[in-house]
Amino acid sequence: MARYAIGDIHGCFKTYLALLEQLNITKADEVYILGDLIDRGPGSKAVMDHIMDMQEQGYAFTVIKGNHEWLMAQAIDETIPYCWDYRRFQLWMKNGGVTTMMNFAFQKQDDLKKIDMKYFEFLKSTKHFVELDNCYLVHAGFNFKAEDIFKESQDMFMVRDYYDKIDASKLNGKIIIHGHTPRDYQTLEADIAEMKYPAINIDTGCVYDIRSGIGRLCAIDVDTKKIYLQENVDKQMQKEMEGKG
Repeated sequence: MARYAIGDIHGCFKTYLALLEQLNITKADEVYILGDLIDRGPGSKAVMDHIMDMQEQGYAFTVIKGNHEWLMAQAIDETIPYCWDYRRFQLWMKNGGVTTMMNFAFQKQDDLKKIDMKYFEFLKSTKHFVELDNCYLVHAGFNFKAEDIFKESQDMFMVRDYYDKIDASKLNGKIIIHGHTPRDYQTLEADIAEMKYPAINIDTGCVYDIRSGIGRLCAIDVDTKKIYLQENVDKQMQKEMEGKG
């Protein structure tokens, strides 16, 4: 049995399938998707459909909530707790939701009322984090100023630049494996070897294509720390690095 975490897919369905082919997943394996499987790329609906299908077939696929899953769920249901001073649908559109709307052949906000509710239930089922015996899997990270860093919080899918604030005593001897902030894939193995901080960022900017060191989808074996990289093979990729996860 192997246990893998996969970084931010962002609708890059063909790239995601190519990475799974590298991993040669069986039903004995565990796969953890670290959020942001949707938006920006050309195949968000296909990614969701594939994960739901794998789950129905008995494969151990677990999805962790990213900020993009949170944004889409808010756009569908305005009763979800919310803290920003923007209209929810517009905020989602500004952050890559346009391509996901296109996947569903939707053109305006009211079209979301026609969405098959299995997608909404899927978004709601995503987990804030997962604890394994040797690591915590989360989209972004934790707020180490909080008394209980594991209490469900938006920090888990929004926080950035927190490594210097990590209190290792709160991690019970485990490390954090996360995504959310695109990073240079070329330095990833060196960072893992050094482990300056008890955290590994495996978001290697799959959906982006113009800056050196990104444009890959990454998986990590959470036990051996072996890295698997798949260059983006989807035709549609972001032309600019937006500085957002």
